Amino acid sequence: MTPSTTAHHAAPLRILWQSSTPITRYPAYNEAIVAHAARVLGPQVEVVVRGTLRPTFGSYTRAAFFLKSSDMMDSIVAAADEGFDGVGIGCFLDPILHELREILDIPVMGLAETGIHMACMLGQRFAILSHSEALNVKVYDSLVERYGLRARMSGMHAVDLSMDTLEKAITGDPAPAITLLNEAGAKLVAEGAEVIVPGCGLLNLLCVQQGLNQIAGATVLDVTGALLKMTETMVTLRRVSGTGVSRTGYYARPSEADVRKTLASFGRGRVDGSDAVSATGKAAP
Repeated sequence: MTPSTTAHHAAPLRILWQSSTPITRYPAYNEAIVAHAARVLGPQVEVVVRGTLRPTFGSYTRAAFFLKSSDMMDSIVAAADEGFDGVGIGCFLDPILHELREILDIPVMGLAETGIHMACMLGQRFAILSHSEALNVKVYDSLVERYGLRARMSGMHAVDLSMDTLEKAITGDPAPAITLLNEAGAKLVAEGAEVIVPGCGLLNLLCVQQGLNQIAGATVLDVTGALLKMTETMVTLRRVSGTGVSRTGYYARPSEADVRKTLASFGRGRVDGSDAVSATGKAAP
């Protein structure tokens, strides 16, 4: 791609926020994403929120993670065809992040990768605070290893808060959940954490909503805001200077024809957008 000499700072852009949950089942979470995007991003940015079309049960299993990825693949591949400028995968598992970077030219950013790398710019040691021990064991520990940041992580801790409980907390009484988070965060700080990274988008937005940005002097990173801004930044860099994913080595890309043929052979295609809401509150196209 050859960068344009035209200034793009004020040019409109569209970002897809792709959730790994059926977002219409969590209207308060959906509204919180939209509201936070409006606060964090410039007025020239439109954010469209999409979730998966189907729920999974016993969802903290690798099998469920795999099945969710199918819906996410359809949605994000369609978004590239629909003219979106970038995608933020709003799930701390970073599902199909690297597979999508391999075949798409628009920036695709992950919540965990963005969050833990940004945490390393805010302190020397970070910790992950999640709402499920199963996620810590099955996914998050190996993600930190994959991103080469094991030496920078001081630990992980989980509080027992389901998605339904977190959804109720951001619409009803948040005090019990915030108490648990403060207690768990204090333990992580005692173990050496300087930055606490919430390991869930909904958990993070509860912290943002309640102004929980520090625990015992340690920064509580707004991973949702970080992902939104980093996706916007990557879109801008691609437009202005041509900076994008390397096409040699890990993200080497097959031909466009081969990508399309492969996607078509597996029935990958557009979604109807019925599970999407834009940051303007309008139904997404």
